[in-house]
Amino acid sequence: MASVSLVSPNGEREEQFLEKYFTCISHCEHDKAKELTDKEREIHKAAFGSSWGLFLLSLSHFAVAEKNYMSLGFLEQRGFFTRSKDTLKSGYQTLMHDLRRVEEAVKSTEEQSFGMTQNALEFEQLLAHLCDQLCFFTQARQETINFYEQVHIMGMTKHVNFEDLSMVIKEIISVHSKNFHHPILAPLKTVFGFECDILNTLLVAQTTMSDWKFLTALLHIQEAHTKLTSWGALIQPREAKKSTFGGSSKHASPPALYPWLTRFKNLLLSKFSIYFYDILQKQTSPSDMKSLISKTPDDFVTRIQNFQKKTDACNVSLVLNTQGLEGVFPGGYHCPGRLVETPKGLNSFPTIFSYPGERPANHFPAVVMMLTEGCDDPAAYAQDKTHFLYDKGSHSSYFYTQVDVRISLVVIFESKKSEKDSYINNFMNDLATHLRCTKFFTSLKAGSK
Repeated sequence: MASVSLVSPNGEREEQFLEKYFTCISHCEHDKAKELTDKEREIHKAAFGSSWGLFLLSLSHFAVAEKNYMSLGFLEQRGFFTRSKDTLKSGYQTLMHDLRRVEEAVKSTEEQSFGMTQNALEFEQLLAHLCDQLCFFTQARQETINFYEQVHIMGMTKHVNFEDLSMVIKEIISVHSKNFHHPILAPLKTVFGFECDILNTLLVAQTTMSDWKFLTALLHIQEAHTKLTSWGALIQPREAKKSTFGGSSKHASPPALYPWLTRFKNLLLSKFSIYFYDILQKQTSPSDMKSLISKTPDDFVTRIQNFQKKTDACNVSLVLNTQGLEGVFPGGYHCPGRLVETPKGLNSFPTIFSYPGERPANHFPAVVMMLTEGCDDPAAYAQDKTHFLYDKGSHSSYFYTQVDVRISLVVIFESKKSEKDSYINNFMNDLATHLRCTKFFTSLKAGSK
């Protein structure tokens, strides 16, 4: 028979504790979860070597790891970028090792099960089952850590392959979404689902937006918003006890990962508002449109308008390269079953945003020539470069930089400008880095805004 010190408790109270613990984790109340675990360990001090005692120790470490993960602390640079990342990854690896030790402890207990009640045996089997599924969860965490690291590096290198990122997230969802399905772990599964599904829908929204697909992009942004709202309801600050000076205190704001995802959604919403500006303005009055656009977190339209007025630019446009792109429709969408002719010639480079007014027809042969020469392979564009052309015949200056695989920012002046004009280049670079999301992705580092 197992010694008394190695026998785990087997009452309903322990299962209720586990349910409460994982609920706290899903609410991002990591300190509370750790406190609950440490108190439980103190209660069962005599059984510290049992599978239950070992499991409680793992749960204490798990709460700390989850707090670090949700705060994006693993991306905080402390001398070397990878050092803190590897610390959290190694922490999850250690957790996997410890959880396997609990499984071994369960097997040892079952082998010495003479005299144990059926409830005790079932509880031991429950612990083994939870440990196995938590190992899958910690593996998923290591993979999402790698994902966020990849996102951050892409932002720093100024080249973001959204399709690759989307494939990574879809693979994580496919492999892990069914691996921690026990009812006690349901809160973990919910949070994992929210995080990965939001990432996936936002990345799909971005890729479809860059292909100028209005409805698909809109539906994915809306889906991400709905899931962010549902997740936010779980982690809203809750009223605590009254403070010493009266009134009520609240828990800290949601950890960094949630507001970062919210800002990502808001950035794509701002991007959507300029990519499909012509469609949207037809649905409302000019004054209402201006008011709505001004409320977006990044008011790209006003930024362009202010630049054009200050520089007296002839035209500022976003131009779409439709060559090789299937399903290109006027306005970004069309009625199902309606035949639409494939754009040809100059029309294969439509302006999806133009200010002031429509694009100047006399300038666009030169613009298309410039874009064609510099964008033979849309997938291999140089994102961090602003191109320049001066046409002596028309005495006009042209600047362009690509902001998406198929979309370029074009600025036209009916005068001679310097290729190195700092104001023009700074404007184009700043707007482009926002629209490419590279500037935003570098903000993934903990503490960045």
